[in-house]
Amino acid sequence: MTTAIHLAGVRKAYGATRALDGVSFDVERGEMFGLIGSDGAGKTTAIRLMCGLIRADAGEVRVLGRDPVREHRHLTERVGYLSQRFSLYGDLTVDENIAFFAEVHGVGDYDRRRDELLEMTQLAPFRRRLADRLSGGMKQKLALVCTLVHQPELLLLDEPTTGVDPVSRREFWKLLSEFLSQGITILMSTPYMDEAERCTRVALLHEGRLLASDDPSRLRAAAAGTVSLEDVFINLLAKEVAS
Repeated sequence: MTTAIHLAGVRKAYGATRALDGVSFDVERGEMFGLIGSDGAGKTTAIRLMCGLIRADAGEVRVLGRDPVREHRHLTERVGYLSQRFSLYGDLTVDENIAFFAEVHGVGDYDRRRDELLEMTQLAPFRRRLADRLSGGMKQKLALVCTLVHQPELLLLDEPTTGVDPVSRREFWKLLSEFLSQGITILMSTPYMDEAERCTRVALLHEGRLLASDDPSRLRAAAAGTVSLEDVFINLLAKEVAS
């Protein structure tokens, strides 16, 4: 199986608001896939569907070949999810937070994995510091370590760098590149076009509708005269509004 995530004609509404309106795309194993769009585009709803936290009104959602709602238990060990408001425990140390999430996932012998992740994220010198005393960037790194302690095959990240300073954003992306090289499939949502350019492929979303999905370079090449992915997005959005 080469497809890690499959969405086909997915619709989800909250009352009169259409969060997703017939969205379809596939994410291949081993790639970095970006869900791109501003607030209200449907990015978080799509990720929550992939996690099995909510059910689609229509269409098909498959994650690692399984239904994320009906087969949720089979996916929890294989998928890591970092939400916009990942709940670290401020009165616990770095090590204690990792221990808690290892226990949640039923990971017994995790010391070696923990130490490797702490070294990779440069958090090893701060392992006895309370989470509340970490900087914003360090908290995001710790959240990522907690998400990865059970060695998932697929990582779902919901705007992980929003509100993080530029230096921490760059360090975070270095970490994602390292995890990608280890074979982990990564899907992340972001409103930042510079981050979209780093992805293998992207899905451009606006108000629940899919504007386009492809390699960023091919999207630019298909839009004659554009020099950036932001230009592509603006042109597609203009066509969407005009129609």
